[in-house]
Amino acid sequence: MRNPAENFKNRAETAPGTGGAIDALFEPQVRQLGGVLVDAAAHGRQGLLWLIDPAVGKGSFWYFPIGDRLAVGAFDFALREEGGFFCDAADCFYFGSYNQGMLPYLGIEPALPDRTVVGHAWKRVPYHQRVQGGVRLEETFVMLLPEALRDVSLRLHCDPVVLSAAIAALDGTSCPARLSSLLDDMRRARPSAVVAEAFYESKVVEACALIVDWRLACGRAPIALSADDVAAVAVAQHLIQQDLARPVTTEELCRATCVGTSKLIELFRLSCGMTPQEYARDVRMHHACELLETTDLSLAEIAARVGYSRQGSFSEAFRARCGLPPREWRASARTLRR
Repeated sequence: MRNPAENFKNRAETAPGTGGAIDALFEPQVRQLGGVLVDAAAHGRQGLLWLIDPAVGKGSFWYFPIGDRLAVGAFDFALREEGGFFCDAADCFYFGSYNQGMLPYLGIEPALPDRTVVGHAWKRVPYHQRVQGGVRLEETFVMLLPEALRDVSLRLHCDPVVLSAAIAALDGTSCPARLSSLLDDMRRARPSAVVAEAFYESKVVEACALIVDWRLACGRAPIALSADDVAAVAVAQHLIQQDLARPVTTEELCRATCVGTSKLIELFRLSCGMTPQEYARDVRMHHACELLETTDLSLAEIAARVGYSRQGSFSEAFRARCGLPPREWRASARTLRR
C-alpha cells in the first residue's frame, strides 16, 4: 500500500514565479493593486514578496507556494485611493485569519473580533473586487487546490469531504483554540531556504488536523459520500450545465438522479459547498462573465443565454453575485485584461 506521505510529496515541481496555478491566481491581483515584485530573500523571506508602490499605497503581499497545489501567505496593506483587481478564481479551499478591515469583503459583520478565522470554498469563476482606499487590510491564509485537499486528507487519514466541510464550518464565530496562533506562527516565521517547504507544509497539515479535530469534537462530522452519491451529483451537474438557457428545477434534478430533495441538497452541500440552485447560479454567472468579456452580445442576448427572460432580473442577479452591474463589469474586465 502506498504511503500517504509519499503521495503528498509526489506533486508538480513548479518553482515560485514560473506561471503555475498558484502564481496565476495571485500575481494578477497583486500587480493590479500596485504590487512590485522584490527579492524576498533580501527581506528575510522565502517564496514571493510584493511591496505596494508608494505612489499607490503601502504594505506588502507575500506567499510561499508548495508545489503547484498549495500555498501559505500573508498580506498587510492599504491603498491611498479606491482600487480594484480582476482575476480568474480557481476551485480551491481557503482559510485564514482576518483583521476587521477584511471582514466586509467576506460578507461578515465587522463587529466580530480582530483576527477572525474564516474558511470557505472558492468556485472557479472570473472574480472582480473593488478595494476601498484608506483601509488597512490584513490576512494570513492557507490555500489548497482540490488535489492538495485530497493529499492532506490522506495524511490525516480522513475523507476529503470531512476536511472540506470542516474548513467551511469556520464561519468567524468559533474555531480551534490554537489555530489563530498557528497562523500567526506562519506569518512571523523566517525559515531558511533549506527547510522552508518542509516547515510550511508541516504547519498546513497541523492546521488542517486542528480543524478536523475541532469539527469532530463538535459532533458535526459529515458522512463520506458513497460512489452512488458522487454519481448522483455528477448527473445533476451535467443536467445543469448542458442547457444554461433553460434553468433546471431541483425537482427535475431529483427525478433524473432518483434522489430525494433533502438528500440531493445535502449531497451538493457536502461536495460543492452549496445547494443545487446555488451551483446552477454560479455556473450561469460564470458563463455570463465569459460572454461579457469575449463577445459583443447585448445584455439581453446574454441574459437569454444564461436562462433569464428579463434583462433586469439578470442584471440584479449578476450584480449580487459579481459585485458590479454587467455593463460596468464588462468595461472593467476588458480594461484590466489589457
